Amino acid sequence: MEANEKQALVNRLRRAEGQVRGLEQMVETERSAKEILTQLAATREALKKVGLAILEEEMRNFEAAGEKGDQASVEALMGLVRQITKG
Repeated sequence: MEANEKQALVNRLRRAEGQVRGLEQMVETERSAKEILTQLAATREALKKVGLAILEEEMRNFEAAGEKGDQASVEALMGLVRQITKG
């Protein structure tokens, strides 16, 4: 992973961390369920984007290593896809 890609992921994670702190404060101050759930959905989406970016990098590494035909590697990669896309 290139340094700028890595920094972009770190920045996204820091923003998500801020969103989680905001959620905690919203719960403590008894904000409306709608506001909390909206922020929760935004936080979940931010984390999902981080996961997808990491998965994309793993897929690039998979292709670069020439593992396209290796069944065990394909299964491992598909396991990652299932993990990031469930629920």
